[in-house]
Amino acid sequence: MNLYPWLLTHYENIINHFKRKKNNNSIILETNRGMGVALLVEKIGFWLLCSKKEKTFLFCKKCQDCQLMSTHNHPDWYNVKTLSQKNIIGIEIIRMLRNKITFTATRNKNKIVYFPDISQLTQYGINALLKTLEEPPKNTYFIFVNYFSYPLLSTLRSRCISYRISVPLESISYTWLKSYNSKMQDKTIITLLRVNQGLPILTQKFILKSLWKERNTFFLCIAKFIQDKNFFCILNNFKLGNIEKKIFWLCSLLIDSIKIKHDNENNMINLDNADIINFLKNKLSFHLLDYSFRSWIHCNFKLNSIPGINSELLLTEQLLRWENILNY
Repeated sequence: MNLYPWLLTHYENIINHFKRKKNNNSIILETNRGMGVALLVEKIGFWLLCSKKEKTFLFCKKCQDCQLMSTHNHPDWYNVKTLSQKNIIGIEIIRMLRNKITFTATRNKNKIVYFPDISQLTQYGINALLKTLEEPPKNTYFIFVNYFSYPLLSTLRSRCISYRISVPLESISYTWLKSYNSKMQDKTIITLLRVNQGLPILTQKFILKSLWKERNTFFLCIAKFIQDKNFFCILNNFKLGNIEKKIFWLCSLLIDSIKIKHDNENNMINLDNADIINFLKNKLSFHLLDYSFRSWIHCNFKLNSIPGINSELLLTEQLLRWENILNY
């Protein structure tokens, strides 16, 4: 099956749940962005709608239902996102949806309602949906995706079965990434995976968009700043864009330096920049490393929260502050 390796077990568990014909046909997939959950939902949809599926976890791929799913035209598959033009699911959308699923399925006996991002539901939309979940139309399946950053209402959670899809083991993600980036060094792949919080699909996009090259250029500027005691190289690099990402990358260096100072090298992020990390570790005390980290986080907060702020002036001020911390 064409499914990411870290999702296969979750797919089988969910299909097993439906095969046991449990009364609850509403599930919530709780996960991080960048895990490929949309593909998992699609494969579950294929299985539920396939008219010739086997007793295993497979769908036939050949019946008309599978063909309709392949072309994204199945009349009994409802992606709620397509019903809203503003990515907001309110009471009107839920009422429209309820009218559509009240009747029997168009093709087969099953209907699937898919919410790609539960945070798009308004409070009124949730309230309108609760009764439908309490007494759902026959053979109707609800699949919600909830990203971990969004607090889920207990009234909605109590009506669904939750499946937590965590970040896969680093070895699994590394093997998958290596199959697509065979010429890339192992250390680089692991580093980029850690830079992207262990999320394999996010890491692959990071590679394809050449953000890893942009990261390397930015770190060369930091090395030049350390060597020449001149912050203009970093400032000029900030002007090229992706400021928030670059501040995150810089902060990750400081975190690694704190880890090394604590003799904890096992969970380092930037394996490819040991020289900068060791310099910061030897140059700064725990207190100054922590202060540096917090000052950059505060700088990033100002950039994102103050409308119309002069970013160049703020970054210049922050780099002067950091220069002073490094005692240049």
